[in-house]
Amino acid sequence: MATWRNLTIGSISLAGIHGIVAALRRNARDPKRPLALFGLT
Repeated sequence: MATWRNLTIGSISLAGIHGIVAALRRNARDPKRPLALFGLT
């Protein structure tokens, strides 16, 4: 689980999003949102 969390935090940072905590909460609510960061949707 820590690996997935670190991957998500790294992706959020690379996407230029500064509010990591808020972004993690948004990603937790919508399972399709993290995939959009990778362009997989």
